[in-house]
Amino acid sequence: MKTIHYAILLTLLCGLSGAAALPGFTAGPYLLNVTTNSAVVAFHLEKALAAKVRVFNGTDWMEFDSPQPSTSHFVEVHGLEPDFTYDYEVICADGMTQAGLGDKSFQIRTACLPGNSFSFAVYGDPRPGDNQTTRYHQEIMNQLTREEPLFALVLGDMVDDGSRGELWRQFFDVESNLLRRTAVYPVLGDNDFAGGKGLYGDYFPSLEKGYYGFQWGGVYFFGLQAWGTRQSGQSFGADSEQYKWLESELSSAAAQSAPFRVVFLHDPVFISRGRSSEILRRVWAPLFEKYKVDVVFASWHMYERSMHEGVSYIISGGAGAELIWMDPDPMYPSQAEARQYHFCKVDVSSNMMTISAITTDRTVLDSITLMPRSQEQLDSGLMERAAKRLGAEMIIEPQPGCPQVPMTFFSTDCLYCRRLLNHDLPRWAAVNNVSLKITYFDLSQEGIYDLFLSAGMDFGRQDLDVPAIFIGRQALGGQEQIDSQLPQELQEFKEDPKSYVEQMITPFSNVHDTKSAKESAFNALTLGVVLTAGLLDGINPCAFTTVILLISYLGLVGGGRRQMVYTGSVFTAAVFITYFIIGLAFFGFIKVILKGPIFVTIVNAALLIAVAALAFFSLVDFVRCLKGNPRDMTLQLPELLKNKIRQRIRDFARHKTAVLGAAFGLGVMVTGMELACTGQVYLPIITMISEPTHRLAATGYLLSYNAAFIIPLIAVFMLTVFGVSSQRLGAFFGRRVALVKLALALLFIGMGVLIAFNMGLFQ
Repeated sequence: MKTIHYAILLTLLCGLSGAAALPGFTAGPYLLNVTTNSAVVAFHLEKALAAKVRVFNGTDWMEFDSPQPSTSHFVEVHGLEPDFTYDYEVICADGMTQAGLGDKSFQIRTACLPGNSFSFAVYGDPRPGDNQTTRYHQEIMNQLTREEPLFALVLGDMVDDGSRGELWRQFFDVESNLLRRTAVYPVLGDNDFAGGKGLYGDYFPSLEKGYYGFQWGGVYFFGLQAWGTRQSGQSFGADSEQYKWLESELSSAAAQSAPFRVVFLHDPVFISRGRSSEILRRVWAPLFEKYKVDVVFASWHMYERSMHEGVSYIISGGAGAELIWMDPDPMYPSQAEARQYHFCKVDVSSNMMTISAITTDRTVLDSITLMPRSQEQLDSGLMERAAKRLGAEMIIEPQPGCPQVPMTFFSTDCLYCRRLLNHDLPRWAAVNNVSLKITYFDLSQEGIYDLFLSAGMDFGRQDLDVPAIFIGRQALGGQEQIDSQLPQELQEFKEDPKSYVEQMITPFSNVHDTKSAKESAFNALTLGVVLTAGLLDGINPCAFTTVILLISYLGLVGGGRRQMVYTGSVFTAAVFITYFIIGLAFFGFIKVILKGPIFVTIVNAALLIAVAALAFFSLVDFVRCLKGNPRDMTLQLPELLKNKIRQRIRDFARHKTAVLGAAFGLGVMVTGMELACTGQVYLPIITMISEPTHRLAATGYLLSYNAAFIIPLIAVFMLTVFGVSSQRLGAFFGRRVALVKLALALLFIGMGVLIAFNMGLFQ
């Protein structure tokens, strides 16, 4: 009797857990590429045998042969009916290796026609991972099998090492009860790829290419190859074959009229408690938004749901590997999250899609119902939502109760822009006794340039300089227009606020093709325009710091003409190279800088204190020299250090590396501080660096712009070296020490003023 009880218990346990591989099989059978009228039955054997698949419809059956002896078989069965369930069995040539005979769990359930309801599953990272056990993967499969999904989207990292066949066999052992009747549609993770040695193609031929699409019940599904996107962008850019394929598929009339469009991939596009991919956010997310993708599934070791520009992003990576719970990123907040093992069940009907995250104890962590986006008109609120997310609001109110006028302000971090915000606008508001409600956009942030173009199209102006202000029905660009016309606009508002507001244009209320606008702005550039803009930006007042530092360093190095040529050339080259590199990855560089504002403030404060002290002591020395006491100068180096400097100057060849290294480092440092010197021509150039069709031309323009930008540096350098030799300068300075001290004081004062402006200390 006990033996019978143990047998019953063992049977129950086997039913609740994964079965071992069937005798003679190393993997499968499992179902691939199921359509309304066909399917592929895949299985792998211990030895090479011929095989056949029988498909049953009641008492009728069809037989499909795979006569070539092989250890791997992918048998296509066809002539099936939509939305129908067939039993099947596999029989191999030896007659002893077989599966499904009399077992109703071996079934093919074909895809339904559009308009019919169906369910599918989604899960990611089912590998053991750091847990070193299949326990959690098995628990997920036990619960998922009970849901009877028609197919499953597997979001990558199926095994810990895709090059090891025994790990793939382990994966199929755990999933055998599910996949014998549920079609599987996987995507690759980096562990599956295993550095190019993964065996995934042996089990999933569709993954050899890496990306593919299929339809079920009229819904379009797109599986993408997107692992390692945080390390490399080469295979994921807008010029990649995958991107072009996806855009072609999504933009088709059939896909756009489908009730839903679903994308599934491995790396997250947006995630709060994990590591997302910058290139996916920058390149792929706009594509999802443009073509109304409803939901994007990705894997990370947890559950999370968020929405960005109408697209739902679901993170489901709790199917086996260790759970990871990182600090939330405030830039990408989630609407729901959980650190639990789970899978997602998705129920689809003609007019809704319900996504539920379910744990191993059948707790529903989260559930959301989506309505079809395919019938939406072009989203007119897209720009408005982006503006609310990216803009910063500020109020300038001379006194309570003043009539308030809205204003949209785009700028870079230039000196005039700061003066405008901190001094001119408050003064004009006080003079007219009006309140200004300013929505401020910093053009150094990614995505702001599109808003700038959209606002320009709303106002019928595509030729605006930066900074730009949109107010009432006027678009004002550049210092001259703003200074001459903005006070007049405020006066008009003051005279009749109600009428002024009723007639004003509201930015971002209309839908515009900003991509075409960016291309038009870029195509309008010529080499002459780019060179002129670079030259003008090079003599911009905020760029004088580079000139001042160049002169100072040349004076410090001293020595012969050869030394000064070497030093000045390296400094100037550093400025050119640094600006060029920043231009190639402008928004990424700015993001890094913005992440460390405290560090930037500390550096600026230290520089300000240093140059203020140097300016003060130089002025003190100037006065002492006038009184005939040059020996009492404060800013004198110790005699030992003076001798070392003289020795290094005399032996320049020996110490060349140190001197030139310092010159290069100084050039890099000052360039990073002077990004605000770039003007409006710079923006159309850098925004096209990431566009494949314009990348070459944009890179050429960037080189030309930066070459023109350093012309003032070259001019000062040439005058210093060839106009007056260092020996003559030394003799001149030796006779006129007081003048030298005065010049140094003025230079340091100039640097201090520029740094203070950069820190926003001056109004």
